[in-house]
Amino acid sequence: MIASRHLAPDGAGGVSVRLVFRRKNGETIGFGLPVVIIGVLVLLALLGGLGVAMFSKDGPTPQQIIARMGAKKNYAALPEMSMTLGGGGRSMDVRVLLELDPKVDPRIAEPYAARIADRLSDRMRDVEPERLVGAEGAQFMKSTITSVVEREIRTIKVRDVMLERMVTR
Repeated sequence: MIASRHLAPDGAGGVSVRLVFRRKNGETIGFGLPVVIIGVLVLLALLGGLGVAMFSKDGPTPQQIIARMGAKKNYAALPEMSMTLGGGGRSMDVRVLLELDPKVDPRIAEPYAARIADRLSDRMRDVEPERLVGAEGAQFMKSTITSVVEREIRTIKVRDVMLERMVTR
């Protein structure tokens, strides 16, 4: 298998270059078009990389990014809580994220997790499972958790309470 170049006169009196591949049986196969396509793709990739390199030097500074998008969000994950619902003996598993002030260490919420779980479990014993259906149920659950968290963690600024997971069994 040999790749060779054949110089053959073209009709206009010039010389054309043809790239061919010769099989063992002597048959020649031209593969000039795939080589040209690959060359064009490589050239486009190089030009794209050059463009990125040129324009990335003038990017925004970290202070400009923070000014546009706000400070990085700071989340404290409470451990998964399991509780029994009122009426019918159904249970619920809840996983909650607390959005804290960016300057607060997320580990500060860990000592309060057991108290939050106990207080939330007490509140959920009075709730019927039918009340937790649909978007209204998720909103009710979020408001209940927010009131419990605000009562238990008064010293920490909690910006938002998010339900990461809520499963009723």
